[in-house]
Amino acid sequence: MKIKRLFICALTAALSMGMFAGCGSAEKEGLEWIDNPSTREEYMNNAKIKSLTSLGNTYRLKKAIEKARSGEDVNVVYIGGSITEGDHLETCYANRSYNYFKNTFGKGKGDNVHYYNSGISGTPSTLGALRFENDVLNYEPDIVFIEFAVNDGDEDDMKSAYEGMIRDALNYKTKPAIILLFARMQEGWTSQGWKKEIGAYYDLPMISYADGITYLFDNGAMEWSEFSDDYTHPNADGNAVVADFIAYFYDEVDRSEGSAEDVTVPEDRIHVPFYENAHMLQRSDTEPADIGSWRNKSTGFHYSDGWTKEYSDDNEPLVFEFEGKGAYVVYPTKAEDYGVLVANVYFDGELVATKEFDEHLDGGWSCPYVGNLYRSFSPGKFRIEFTAKEPNVKTSLEVLAVAYTD
Repeated sequence: MKIKRLFICALTAALSMGMFAGCGSAEKEGLEWIDNPSTREEYMNNAKIKSLTSLGNTYRLKKAIEKARSGEDVNVVYIGGSITEGDHLETCYANRSYNYFKNTFGKGKGDNVHYYNSGISGTPSTLGALRFENDVLNYEPDIVFIEFAVNDGDEDDMKSAYEGMIRDALNYKTKPAIILLFARMQEGWTSQGWKKEIGAYYDLPMISYADGITYLFDNGAMEWSEFSDDYTHPNADGNAVVADFIAYFYDEVDRSEGSAEDVTVPEDRIHVPFYENAHMLQRSDTEPADIGSWRNKSTGFHYSDGWTKEYSDDNEPLVFEFEGKGAYVVYPTKAEDYGVLVANVYFDGELVATKEFDEHLDGGWSCPYVGNLYRSFSPGKFRIEFTAKEPNVKTSLEVLAVAYTD
């Protein structure tokens, strides 16, 4: 049996009513698994249960709910890739789930609950970790959603960066609740396996919309074309499904007694701490004067506050100096007259690395990439010199940002 578009239309209508009618503090009944579902409501009942990987330690989230109900300001921040950024601001899962929290737990009209969407298309956890301070922590979060399950592979750097974001948030002064959200692609790819291991290690709340929609697909209750218009991104109806999973999670947290004590951050890490305590430098942070053919501007996707080498024979280096343990560059790929960016890396006065980053890619669309310049387990003084690769120096280049870790 297949429940077609009627399933999604009814779900979307019901979800919209719940989101915008304002639920206040009304107590909702919990869900129980239905062994032989036959209606769209029964399939969705089971999908919600499937999506809830773990409530984890709910101490911080219960505190955030209490703050919202009392009228204190509560900041909800989302970070991830294009699934989080969304094509349409009003219908993306982030905005929908924010509205659910606001209308359910906020005081009065919920004006004390604030929303920040820091999703950027085509970006993995490595970039997320480098921009975490600017795009998450600077908003003084009470709740943080982290979504990178389809943008990350199985590389160690991705795992290190993902864990780094979690530890940075757990240790931040506002003590935000962290909620891990796991997506999947049409063919089934998701990196949620190793992400669930990290989440369990830190006893974090986890929602797998991947598991929820897979249950619906496997039981003929929904087709991929109803959830998404391409191979990855939820459409308006699909975002409503994801937001409904999150709403169920919030309801379960609200119903639960809650954790008696805050989560304890383990001293030991699962992965090497290459991405903790990262700081991103852009033009507005450093204000270097125009040097040679380098200009204080950039055109990168979401990154216009960088530096561009104009198309000329001049090859005077763009220089950065700072102290830290690790250094990174954020650069774009372009389909235009872009060439190879060269970085000479000095650490405590010694040339320790020369790295090359090809910025020309047919079909490139300025998607930001992370380049590892150098990493040490002890802090030192960095000097980074960016130039065009010899002998073809008459080329365009961009440095979207430079980042370092303490």
